Amino acid sequence: MKILCINTCFKESYVALIVDDTVYENVDKSNQQHSKTLMKQIEKVCFDANLCIQELDYIAVCVGTGSFTGIRIGMAVAKGIAQALNKKIIPIDTLNLLAYNTFNKCDYAIIKGVADEYFIGENTPNGVVNQRVIHQFELNNLIKRDSIICTNDDLSYYQDLNCKLIYLPNVSMINIVKDNISNAEFSQNIKPLYLRLSQAEMQKIAKNN
Repeated sequence: MKILCINTCFKESYVALIVDDTVYENVDKSNQQHSKTLMKQIEKVCFDANLCIQELDYIAVCVGTGSFTGIRIGMAVAKGIAQALNKKIIPIDTLNLLAYNTFNKCDYAIIKGVADEYFIGENTPNGVVNQRVIHQFELNNLIKRDSIICTNDDLSYYQDLNCKLIYLPNVSMINIVKDNISNAEFSQNIKPLYLRLSQAEMQKIAKNN
């Protein structure tokens, strides 16, 4: 089984290649735009594995939530490869990815959005549910002293509430992808997961009102 994994929803650009029981991972922390690093990362893991991209069985991609630009870049590349090779895509959502990497030992998965916004979901045995965008004051009211939060962002502020913070700076896709192969679909059926309108869309609505 050969699966290319892509996550450009976070600040770091993550690429991995699963070749049977061997994994090749590449994380770019240079803070460059994902569009400048992603293809080089894909080339690197394929080179390391001595694999031609035509040999892939699946492409896995994080569909959101997270950076709007990041989501679009990752999905565009994943869909382009999948369509060219006539392969299916395994969609992974980022809040479930975070919770999965804690072995489901968190109560909430959180990703910092723009300004005072946070993408949040409640972790359950059936996955992360009730995914939504909330503001700083709502988060302050929601987080309890015994809450366990997983995130890949700096939320050290919530240490003051005596909650437990599980910080995941490097979030591997490997295991969650293997467990979700049955969810693979052809690219036309894969949709991005946006929990809010883009800044441009909100500005357009505000202008029209």
